[in-house]
Amino acid sequence: MKNDRKRLITLSQTFPTVLLLSLLARIAYGQQERTGFELFDEASTKSTRPSPTSVIQPRGVALESTVDPQKYYVGPSDVFSVNIWLSPPLNFTLTVTPEGTLIVPTVGEVAVSDMTLSEAKKQVITEIKKKYISGNATVTLMIPRPIIVTVSGNVLNQGLYELSSIDRVDKAIGEANKPTRVQSQGDVLRVLGDMSTRNIVLKHKDATTSRIDIGKFLATKEDKWNPYLREGDLVIVPRKNFVKNVIGIYGEVNVPGRYEFVPGDSIKDAILLAQGFTRLAIRDSAEFSRLDVDGNKTTIRIIDANNLFEGKITDVPLQPGDRIIVRGRVDLREDYRATVSGEVLYPGTYPITKNKTRLSQLIKAAGSFTEFADLKRAELNRRSVGAGEIELERLLSSRGGVSGEDSLYYFTETELRLRKEIVNVDFEKLFLLADSTNDVLLQSEDYVFIPSVKRTIYVFGQVVSPGHVPYVSGENVTYYLQKAGGVTDDARSGDLKIIKSKTKQWLSENETTIEEGDYVWVPKKISRPFVYYTTIVSHFASILSAIVGIAIVVATVSK
Repeated sequence: MKNDRKRLITLSQTFPTVLLLSLLARIAYGQQERTGFELFDEASTKSTRPSPTSVIQPRGVALESTVDPQKYYVGPSDVFSVNIWLSPPLNFTLTVTPEGTLIVPTVGEVAVSDMTLSEAKKQVITEIKKKYISGNATVTLMIPRPIIVTVSGNVLNQGLYELSSIDRVDKAIGEANKPTRVQSQGDVLRVLGDMSTRNIVLKHKDATTSRIDIGKFLATKEDKWNPYLREGDLVIVPRKNFVKNVIGIYGEVNVPGRYEFVPGDSIKDAILLAQGFTRLAIRDSAEFSRLDVDGNKTTIRIIDANNLFEGKITDVPLQPGDRIIVRGRVDLREDYRATVSGEVLYPGTYPITKNKTRLSQLIKAAGSFTEFADLKRAELNRRSVGAGEIELERLLSSRGGVSGEDSLYYFTETELRLRKEIVNVDFEKLFLLADSTNDVLLQSEDYVFIPSVKRTIYVFGQVVSPGHVPYVSGENVTYYLQKAGGVTDDARSGDLKIIKSKTKQWLSENETTIEEGDYVWVPKKISRPFVYYTTIVSHFASILSAIVGIAIVVATVSK
C-alpha cells in the first residue's frame, strides 16, 4: 500500500494533469455496455418486419461534436438515410454491405467503402441523378458503425476491442486500461506512469502510420493528433523515458510540470501542452534555459511569448531537458477573512485587510457585544498549520528529544495546537479598559468566540446532587459543595480540583479562586482488593528483613 501511494504521488507529479484525469476518468467510468445501437424495440421486431422506409432510432450516443464529413471514413455497417425529393418523396434507410457498397433501390449498387463521408455522399447523389434527373437527393449518416481495433504495447490489457467509428484513439487506450479484478492498484499506477501519451503509433490496414499525441490534442483540439478510428486499426502504446526524454514548464501556466518530449516540440508547443498562461503571467519575459550535452553549463534566453504567438519572432525548437519558466505579476488580493460567533449582534464571517485589521475593528463590524457576552472567557483562535500540513507537522514535532515521561503530555498539547492556537488576548482589558496593547492584528482564518455568561458553577463527581449551582461572588469551594448536597462517603476530598472554564486547567482550591463558569470535580476513593495491601506488606517485610540482615553483618564484622 505504501509503494502504491508513492507511485500515485510520483505519477501526479510527472504525468500531465489534464491527461491523467482524463484517462483515470475513462478507466473509472468507461462504458460497460456493448457498442452498437438498438434498431427496433422488442414489440416491433415480433410483429412486423422493418420496411425500407423505416426510420431507425439510434440508442443515445455521446458525441464530442458533429461528425466532420471531410474526416470520417465510410465502412461496412454504416447506416444511411437516402432521400429522393420527388412527389411523393422516396425515403430509404440503407446499410453499407460487408463488401463496402450501398444498394440504393431503383438505382443500383454504389461503392462507398474507404471514402470520406463527403466523397461517399457525392458519389451516391451522382448515381441517383442518373436515374432521377429532376429530383433532388440527400444522403445522411444516421448510425456510425461498430468497428474492431487492436491495442498493444504498454497498456493493462492488450487485445481486440469493439468500439465505434466515431471513437478516437484515446478511447481505445482507455478501454485497454480498464483494470480487471486480478490487477492491483500498483499495477494500474505503474502502467499509467510508464505509458507514453505523445509517441503513440496508429497503423491502418493499408499500412499507413501516423503519430498520435494526446497531449497536443488536448491542448489544440487538432484532429490529426487524435483521429477517428477505423476498422482494422492497430494502436501501439510505447513506454516513455521520463528521465532523459522530458521537458519542463513551470510558473504561471495552467498546468505546470514535466512533459514527455517528442522531436519537433517548440516553446510554443510546450506552452500549449501546459494549457496556456494564467492571468498573472508575464508573457513578454518567459525564461528559457538549456543545459549543454555534458550537463555542466546552462544557457538562458528571455522569450517574448506575445511576439512568439503573433508570429513576430521565430519559434525555438526544444531539446530534451529544456526548461521554461513563466514568471507572474504580484497580486496580493486574496479572500482574507475572519469569523466571529457567539454573543455579538451580527455573528458571521467578515473581510479583513492583511496585517491591518485589528480585533476591535472586527467586533465593531459584528455590531459589538450583546448584554450576555462573557468577555472573561472570550477567545481568539488561530490556525497556523494548514489542514494539508497537519501530518507533516506531527512528524516534525516528534523529532525532538522528548523524554518518555513528557511524550504523552507533549503529543496531547501538540494535537491541541494543530487544531487551534489560542492568541493571548484579554478582552476585558481591551473593551472595558481600552487597553490597546490587547488590540492584536488579525490573520486570515482567525476565529473569535464570545461565550454567553453562565452565572453558575458546575459541581460534579462524588457529590449528592451534581449539577449547576448559582454563582455567588466571593464564596469558596465549601459553599458550592454544600449547595450540591455535600460529598458522598466515597469522595476523595483531599484531591478536589477546580477546572477553569476558559483554559481547562486543573487546579487545587488553594491555587485559584472560583470564578463564574468554573467546574468543581470531586474524585472517588480508589478501591483496592485485599491482595493489593498484603502484597505491599510482603514487599515492606522483605525490605525490612534485608536491612536487618545487613545490620547484623555489619555488627558482626565490626566486633
